[in-house]
Amino acid sequence: MVVSLAQPKNNSHNNIQLQLIIMLLVCTLFFVMGTFDLRVGSQIKESVVSQTAVPLLLNSGVVQAKEAEVSVVLWFENGEIPFGIWCEKPAQDWIWTYKQSQTVSGKVAVTLSGHHRMNKNEESNLYTWYTIMARQLAQTGGQIYIDERVSQATDISAYLSKTNALPAQWALSDSLVSIAAYQKSLPTNVMAGFDRINIQLLSRGRHNEGQTVLAIPALLEEF
Repeated sequence: MVVSLAQPKNNSHNNIQLQLIIMLLVCTLFFVMGTFDLRVGSQIKESVVSQTAVPLLLNSGVVQAKEAEVSVVLWFENGEIPFGIWCEKPAQDWIWTYKQSQTVSGKVAVTLSGHHRMNKNEESNLYTWYTIMARQLAQTGGQIYIDERVSQATDISAYLSKTNALPAQWALSDSLVSIAAYQKSLPTNVMAGFDRINIQLLSRGRHNEGQTVLAIPALLEEF
């Protein structure tokens, strides 16, 4: 009788221990999932805030164009592309082109470049992708360049005022206006002489007829 009474007590004790372990595992799982959701939510929130502060051309409200020609260049001066970068694309059907080039220091740098025609929604997704990718590349020594062009002349002063960007360098030539500026919300920047910049905005033409290019952080191709 003593043995038969003792056995149910041991089973009950074991069941309680098992329930406690399960509860701990469930709580741990919810904590990890909650932390992940907070981190992702925070990252998305930061991207949205940044995009409100520094919109690209189509979402800026200073151009009437509905589409823009966008080029993206990922530059790796050390010649190595981090694992998985090939799969990180700023738009659907995006195709990366691989290229090697020799730097002034004699190193062999590599680039991934791509081109796409985008509407406002695609441009918005591009900016979110840019803010996330810029932070990832900063940890690997890479640099990201965005070149966005529209077939319309733009009021550069209106764009800079809207984004609270501080002009650092500027040039005027006939119908061409070129300004390099710095905006504190952008995660990338370069040195242009003695000035730190992360925006180059050039506009050619008069009224709405002409062309405009927005380069972040700097222009790589001629305009």
